[in-house]
Amino acid sequence: MFRKGTIKDTGIDITYKNNPEHVLAPNDWNMILDVKFGKIDEEEYKNWYTNLIRDRWQSRREEILSLAKEGLHKDITLKCFCPKNVSYCHADIAAKFLNNLIKKLQDKNK
Repeated sequence: MFRKGTIKDTGIDITYKNNPEHVLAPNDWNMILDVKFGKIDEEEYKNWYTNLIRDRWQSRREEILSLAKEGLHKDITLKCFCPKNVSYCHADIAAKFLNNLIKKLQDKNK
């Protein structure tokens, strides 16, 4: 299963700054700054990042499936710079998406 972590945790760095090519990394530095400085609200950020994941699902499905399958066998932390108590962090959204995907994979194999 997946969980959100901080940049100091051990895990997979999915930040735009450190790992911009990762399948779950944001792709828009301005969006990151807008949410950081309160120029957009939580709902707008969640919608933007959820749409990004949907687009990546279409174009990079095998990478996402491979990552999800890895999470079937062990706990994985998705690292980012957001504090742990921020609910609209991309790592939190990505963890929820991957955990839902794991459930679908498990149900398919039953």
